Amino acid sequence: MKIQLDWLKTYIDHGLSAQKLSNLLTMGGLEIEGMESVDLGGGRTTGVIELNVTPNRGYCLSHIGVAREVGAMIHKKCKLPSPDKQLTKAMGSVPVKKKITVVNEETELCPRYTAMVIENVTPGPSPKWLADRLKAVGLRPINNIVDITNFVMMEYGQPLHAFDKALLAGEKIVIRRARKGEPFTALDGTELKLGTDALVIADAEKPVALAGIMGGTNSQVTESTRTVVLESAAFDPVAVRKASKKYGLRSDSSYRFERGVDMEAVATASSRAAVLIREVAGGDICKGRIDIYFRSRKPSRFDFRVSRTNQVLGTQLGAKKILKYLKGLGITVVKEKKSGECYQVEAPSSRPTLTREIDLIEEVARLDGYDGVEVSHPVASVSPVRFSKLQTAVRQSKEILRNLGYSEAINYSFIEEGLAQHFRTVFGDGTSKLIRLDNPISEDMSTMRPSLLPGLIKSAAHNLLRRQKSVQLFEQGHIFFKKGKGSHEIACLAALATGPYPNSVWKDNSKPFDFYDVKGGLESLAAHFQVELEYRSGNHNFLDTGQQAVDIFAQGQFIGYLGRLMPILSDRWNLNIETCVFELNMEGLAAAIPDRTRFQPIPKYPETFRDISILVDQAVPAQTISDLIRQTSGPLIRRVELYDQYQGKRLPPGKKSLTFALSFQSPEKTLTDDEVNPIFEKIVGSLSEQLGAALRE
Repeated sequence: MKIQLDWLKTYIDHGLSAQKLSNLLTMGGLEIEGMESVDLGGGRTTGVIELNVTPNRGYCLSHIGVAREVGAMIHKKCKLPSPDKQLTKAMGSVPVKKKITVVNEETELCPRYTAMVIENVTPGPSPKWLADRLKAVGLRPINNIVDITNFVMMEYGQPLHAFDKALLAGEKIVIRRARKGEPFTALDGTELKLGTDALVIADAEKPVALAGIMGGTNSQVTESTRTVVLESAAFDPVAVRKASKKYGLRSDSSYRFERGVDMEAVATASSRAAVLIREVAGGDICKGRIDIYFRSRKPSRFDFRVSRTNQVLGTQLGAKKILKYLKGLGITVVKEKKSGECYQVEAPSSRPTLTREIDLIEEVARLDGYDGVEVSHPVASVSPVRFSKLQTAVRQSKEILRNLGYSEAINYSFIEEGLAQHFRTVFGDGTSKLIRLDNPISEDMSTMRPSLLPGLIKSAAHNLLRRQKSVQLFEQGHIFFKKGKGSHEIACLAALATGPYPNSVWKDNSKPFDFYDVKGGLESLAAHFQVELEYRSGNHNFLDTGQQAVDIFAQGQFIGYLGRLMPILSDRWNLNIETCVFELNMEGLAAAIPDRTRFQPIPKYPETFRDISILVDQAVPAQTISDLIRQTSGPLIRRVELYDQYQGKRLPPGKKSLTFALSFQSPEKTLTDDEVNPIFEKIVGSLSEQLGAALRE
């Protein structure tokens, strides 16, 4: 937007140099893109500044709009023309409604349309003052009537258009949508075939203008024109923008309509243009004005607080100073709700975007000067983030399993009902029920999962189908079940291993993952959290009870299970027969973690090791044997670890072979064989007497 400095001074006596004015506007949010001196001919020049007007400041696309901004920033009043009073004196006696008829068929796209008729005009060259004004801002003078419409547009920011009344068929103007394929030739010579989405200004037969964008050659003012119809209107910004892009027509009018015009200034600009046309082109102004106003704008009123302004800006401005800024913007104080603090205000029609308190706060900051806002740092207390026991257990468990070679899986919380029935949660009780969805996404996702295992099994099968031979997966999430009238959810952790060992120099990859591999991962978790686990025989319909299906306890509370999947399930999902899993109640595990970790010094004296291999009935749990060994050994036993189990043809029927690694250690001295051997013999005797176990030869 180009602003002629001399033209601007006719509205505001700012008394600033071009450089100071530019700095003032820049700090007020109107960046200056350039300054130049325009040659007007005859040795005369004039200063012009070019503004970069952002889309939210469309009201500054005029000299009066910029004058108001300058006046608000330097606290001076603008001297604006009063065309409505002048028009009343200049009007003739012939009613305008006898000369032209206006019909608006698209009130949503054209909320206001005004038309005036001026007869007996004499088109010709514009006077020098008018031509100079237009040349200074980059417009080419055409004739006195067209030049006045352009002058008023640059003055008020309101586009206008003048039609030759003699070229309007039926002496009628119709605001309507174009008919499909309707031809139209714009003033710049562009020939178009319009679509039904285009809004046009038409006479009784044809389009005479593309609304808000450009007039047509079939109604333009020429030297032979004697009566003009002066249009001033408001069009929907979105409709103008779409039509401008679609038909490739850009104009000063469309640029302003796209950013919104002052609905109340539509008539004022029309009055100004009519008076000036009569002044430079003669003629008689018909009495009255056709003004079709379907959407009368209600003033935007809202509350404005002084304390909130200072809080947002970090300032200490008083109410008197703030109100002074608002008054300079044309803001009206309707009511003082709280003395010196809260006011109900009304925004002017020229600023339709001022609709909220924060909008005015931004204006106060702009007028007070951004450079006047003191630099300050926010003052706030920083509370350390503290993780709960459960959060810590979950986070660290994931890290441990990842380090053991497991990959994390994330599955939906919904599964099919049949699968959910098969994995009914073991963390509830006999009264627990499944939770079914009232409006499931699909039948495969109709029930909230009662276990994490179904998701892991599907993920493993998905990977195996894509030739991933070895799969180690874990998932952390919630399981759901209904108990009584309420629903419950528990944070759980599950892991699965299937297929052969991955390629490694440490393991034979011809063997598959087994029960002890998965149990090893579980033991790693327990060791990290210093939780002692207890294993008891389990009975779950999805675990192979004949192949190490055990329940897991911590501090006497059931917290999960461990075992091999039933072969029928492994076959159904094409998994390895040795697919082993565990699932833990993380809330139960977290509850068993010691509140405070006690430091244990490194023993001063070495351990003494023994291995013991025994034959025992298959029905005797390994845990029972381990517990008996600890009870018999007294305080010197340090570790009891089962590291081998064998059942085969070379053993007596109904027997199994278990091998335990034992370690003995004293905090006071190095143990000798003479001290360890009696303890070992006592262990053998207790196993024989209480469990019928015998040393394996």
